[in-house]
Amino acid sequence: MSFNYIPVTNTIKLNDFFQEAAKEPLLIIQGSQGASKTVSILMLIIDAFRENPSLEITIASAEKTKLMDTAFQDLKKICVDWNIWDFFKWNDNKSKLTDKNSLSGFIEFIGLDKEDLGKGRRRDIIYINEVNKVKQKKTFDISQRAKKVIVDFNADKRFYIHELINEKNFIQVTFEGNEKISPEEKRNILSYKERGYNPDGTIKSEFYANKWRVYGLGEIGGVEGRIYYWKRCTKEEYFNLDTDEIIGVDWGKVDPFAIVGVKYYDGQFFIHEYNYFSENQLQTRIGTNAINGETGSIPVYMFKKLDINQNLTVICDNNRPLKIRSLRAAGWENTTAIGNKVKIIERISMMQEIEVFYTETSENIEMEQFDSCWRKDRSGNALEEREDLNNHTLDAIEYVVLYLKSIGKF
Repeated sequence: MSFNYIPVTNTIKLNDFFQEAAKEPLLIIQGSQGASKTVSILMLIIDAFRENPSLEITIASAEKTKLMDTAFQDLKKICVDWNIWDFFKWNDNKSKLTDKNSLSGFIEFIGLDKEDLGKGRRRDIIYINEVNKVKQKKTFDISQRAKKVIVDFNADKRFYIHELINEKNFIQVTFEGNEKISPEEKRNILSYKERGYNPDGTIKSEFYANKWRVYGLGEIGGVEGRIYYWKRCTKEEYFNLDTDEIIGVDWGKVDPFAIVGVKYYDGQFFIHEYNYFSENQLQTRIGTNAINGETGSIPVYMFKKLDINQNLTVICDNNRPLKIRSLRAAGWENTTAIGNKVKIIERISMMQEIEVFYTETSENIEMEQFDSCWRKDRSGNALEEREDLNNHTLDAIEYVVLYLKSIGKF
């Protein structure tokens, strides 16, 4: 019989690590995307539980729903693949797996957002999946209730677990140790390196270079000299906000033609990305005939395609007067140009004073705000200048913020 769930290099590596660090109360697994961290740990947990069905094991994460959709499904698939699922009894109400021939042991699943371990006996093993998403107090509280704690994570930044690393309790794994990784996922991971670095090894995008460090190399992420630290929100949260939307535009024929939506609500800014294709890219994708037949203008075509309400205020830079006139003539009469007289350092200072949320699908806004770093001199000292990487959505957003500030909205 051919099994789909077989040990890969990282599974064997983790098994050796668990044995060598058997006396350590905390085992820390840091790794890249696609390293088979979760599946390998679950395989080892299942193996231990089959050998000793009296073990009391808790598998936890920040959110119960996500845990059941990921780790539990992985555990079930492993058991089915190994032809051992029928040896277990699953209690859906308690999210608990027990051995049919044992009355004492179990594997339970809990979400630390709404649950804890109560005052029962100490667990033999607690495995916290994606511990970087769990608050420090929750992690420490639950860890007091276990003989052995296992944690795993992608290190998108340094956090409290890193302070607990010693020479015996830590291991790092990458996708290179997972022979079962799909070609698609491997290509996706390698694309971070290609998009982050030039052929000579210099960085062309801090965002993708950082993604390669975290999700390719399994290292700690973060960008030195980063200017903005914006937060995510959902599309539903953005579109449900009961406040006027303003459209920001940064023209781009070769560079991205950035169109963003901005909402100012309760002292905070919420942003959604509508377009990042350049006009040349759109021309190729849509076709000249389609554009000429309908509007004769790519901006007008895109505003219609995106169904942007003609009553909205549109704020854009002032260096494309013909495009501005075409939008006004097509019905977006509240299109207003704003000059670039405000110095970059003043715009940055203004943006740093506000709290900004961007929708989860706005990947280019995420990239640009992450890439936005202070330029350095030859000695490595930060200058009062922004690195000229990708600032297209940032410019569009700043135009709107400048406009709202000029009319006294904040």
